[in-house]
Amino acid sequence: MVFAHQGPTNTTMDDVAKASGLGRRTIYTYFKTREELFLEVIQKEVDQIRTEFSRVTGLKLSPEKKLARFMLTHMKAIENLIRKDQLLRTEFLSRSEKIEHFRQVIDLHEKECLSLIFEEGTQSGVFLVDDYHNTATLALTTLKGLETQFILDNFGKPCHQTLELWQKILFRGIKATA
Repeated sequence: MVFAHQGPTNTTMDDVAKASGLGRRTIYTYFKTREELFLEVIQKEVDQIRTEFSRVTGLKLSPEKKLARFMLTHMKAIENLIRKDQLLRTEFLSRSEKIEHFRQVIDLHEKECLSLIFEEGTQSGVFLVDDYHNTATLALTTLKGLETQFILDNFGKPCHQTLELWQKILFRGIKATA
C-alpha cells in the first residue's frame, strides 16, 4: 500500500518498515533493494490475477457465459489495479516497460485460459473455432484494445455497454443472416 500512495521512487525502505511493522534490517534480509521489493509486490498482484483467470476457466458455466465472465474478469482486474494505485494508471496508459513485462506473463496465461474456453465451446458445439490459440490471441488483443478507453472513462457505464456490444459481435457477428 505504501508504494500505491507514494510511488516506488518516493517510497523508502523506512516507509515500508513502518507500514509493515517490521524492522528495516528484516526487510533487507529478504529484499536487497526497494525496486526488488516493488517488483515482488507487483508479482503478487500478477499471481492473484492469474489465479482469478484460472478460477473463471474452471467454472461450471456454459462456454458462452464462461467467456463473457472471463472478459468481465479481465476488465475488473485492470480496474482493481488502477483504483488501488494511480501510478499504475499512468504506467498502463503509457505502456511502461515495467508493466509490459508483467503484462506479457498475464497475457500468456489469459491466452491459455481463452484457448481452453474456445476448445470446450467447440467440443460442446457452442462455438465454431478451428484454431483455439489464434482465436484466443485475437480475442485478447481486442479486449486489451478496449482498456485505454475504459481507463479514461473510469470504468463507467459506457464501458460495460461497450463490453456487452463486443460480446454480442463476438458471439453473433455483424452479418445479417440470409
